Amino acid sequence: MRAQALIKDNSKGLTVKSYPIAAKPVSAKAGFDIRQLNTLEEIEAISDEWRRLEALCPDTVLFQSYDWCCNFHVFAEETRTGEGRFRPIVVIIRKNGTLVGLMPMALQTKRKMKLLTGFTEPFQQYTEILLDPSVEVAGLRNAFVAELKKTGADYLHFGQVRQDGKLAELLEGIARPSGELDAAPFVAISDFYDHETYLKTIRSKTRKNLRNARNRLERDAELVHHVGRDGDLMREVVARVYEGREAWLERLGITSRAFRDENFEAFLKRFSDDDKAKGVETLAMSLKHGGVPVSDQWGFVFRGRYYAFMATWNPLYEAASPGRLHLGEVIKTCFDEGLATADFLMPASSYKMTWTDQAVPVTDYVLATSLRGKLYCGLWLDLVRPLAKRIFFKFPAGIRGSIMKMFLRVAG
Repeated sequence: MRAQALIKDNSKGLTVKSYPIAAKPVSAKAGFDIRQLNTLEEIEAISDEWRRLEALCPDTVLFQSYDWCCNFHVFAEETRTGEGRFRPIVVIIRKNGTLVGLMPMALQTKRKMKLLTGFTEPFQQYTEILLDPSVEVAGLRNAFVAELKKTGADYLHFGQVRQDGKLAELLEGIARPSGELDAAPFVAISDFYDHETYLKTIRSKTRKNLRNARNRLERDAELVHHVGRDGDLMREVVARVYEGREAWLERLGITSRAFRDENFEAFLKRFSDDDKAKGVETLAMSLKHGGVPVSDQWGFVFRGRYYAFMATWNPLYEAASPGRLHLGEVIKTCFDEGLATADFLMPASSYKMTWTDQAVPVTDYVLATSLRGKLYCGLWLDLVRPLAKRIFFKFPAGIRGSIMKMFLRVAG
């Protein structure tokens, strides 16, 4: 029996549900046929089977869907700047000829270290496996991990694994958690009769404070929420959010793996170009005060779930709690759109927890598969990196920025 940790953080008002999972006995005669696909042609050849498996799985995650992965693969080929920059490894699992499991991964090389990670890292959120509900996870575990080890990676990295998913169960006892445990807040829209019913679950003091903040703004100009799935609004929100997040990282003196990638901005713009990212449904939202953007957010809609991918807010409106105000409008839009869930993704920021008390635990997992990988995971990930991170965040933002730029120059 495995029981996930129950997190309570009174400073954030955070409560994360536990997800007990009973381990099933290993089936000695599982009869799985596991292999790897490495080319776009091979991947496209199983598109119908991939989509059938998506439909069969009750909780398919957008970032492991065929349309998301295929779009990224085409983009990676278009922007390839060097041999070995992107090597796809889609692990497929068949039983009696039927596709019953699939996990899109990629082999990346960083400073002579080979790691097997999520197919669209560092641009994706959540790593998960598509698995037919009839498959016993315990009966698949050893054979699946053995196949991953054949890739020649120094270590396996599974980023942002939800603790209520099949992958967390599959990795139990094999891979170990790495880094900080975080959570992904969400609102189960379908649990409520309507938006008004949902609002009654929010603290009255919180609603009053946000209502007062809104009223203060509307004394000067009208506050209007704009929603669109494509066109000019989508293009302006995607561009503004990227610029806003980049400036925010600069102010804090930090960076992120996605923003360090030279192709990240081009990848994002793909979703605001009507002719490029086929099959991936987008949703853009902008809260404007007299025509001036106060807060922007955009994301994806997949199988009734809204994924809040990126957001930013206007620093000039900081006193009005723009993130909190806008998230309330985002949730109302999800009700209006008839969606089942609004997923705010990681991290479990306080402005997100204003609107919900539910969040799923999320963490990374790693598994070293070579001596070099064991040294890297044991020394850097377990010892040096956590200590360096603690020291780093004790410095003022300006100094952090200088340290980060120096580190990136040295690291190449």
